[in-house]
Amino acid sequence: MGYYVKINNETTKKYEAVSDQAFKNFLAYARGLKFQKLNFVDGDTCHETYYDTPAHLLSRSGIILSRFEEGSNVFFKVETASSLSKVLNKLDKEVFVHKVGYGDKLADHAFYVKDGITSLYSTQFSVDLENVINSAVPTIDIAINAQVYEIIGGTGMRARLALENKTVKNYETKRTYKVQSMTIKLENQNTRLYLKDFEELNRQIQKNCKEFMLIDENQYDWAVKVTKPIVIQPKVKEKKKVDKF
Repeated sequence: MGYYVKINNETTKKYEAVSDQAFKNFLAYARGLKFQKLNFVDGDTCHETYYDTPAHLLSRSGIILSRFEEGSNVFFKVETASSLSKVLNKLDKEVFVHKVGYGDKLADHAFYVKDGITSLYSTQFSVDLENVINSAVPTIDIAINAQVYEIIGGTGMRARLALENKTVKNYETKRTYKVQSMTIKLENQNTRLYLKDFEELNRQIQKNCKEFMLIDENQYDWAVKVTKPIVIQPKVKEKKKVDKF
């Protein structure tokens, strides 16, 4: 059971806001565009929890495992880490998705998750993957409340834009990170026809909306980075001056 989804980084862009006024200023900018139309669609909430073993056996093997909730849709996801994209024989943008019930636990679907992992990788694993999956626990939790808009370009390009209030909790470092962010996804089925228009839209946003910073990492790597433990550097004691006679 399960299916595969192809993820194209060229058709989805993520931004992190660096100012509390980012949403307000972006909407003012977007509504003033002459060749783009911005329409409010709806509110949306989603929740993603990443799993790993206490010894990080999954992430160290390049496996990113998560449980994703959006409305009544709940599923487990398996994707490959960005660091392995150059050495995998299969498409690194493929994601394995296994739909489950709302109250289902990871252990209830360990067999199918294991099957998804082995299908994504060309190498054989020497460990008991099902046992590893059963020992995995939540490590990072991301909750998103979003206002969803539709952008319609003069050429017919359509994009889904979400202004998000995002909360990241890292159970290992005990850190919580709250931030405003934005996700823009090209919605046209013929991506080749509208990709240049989508790229131009993002260039204009980066040029005119300096309060949004493009995120280059995938969501997992970004979440790990922003919730790293705070390292307090010890103060260097000043050497006492000794008066010479």
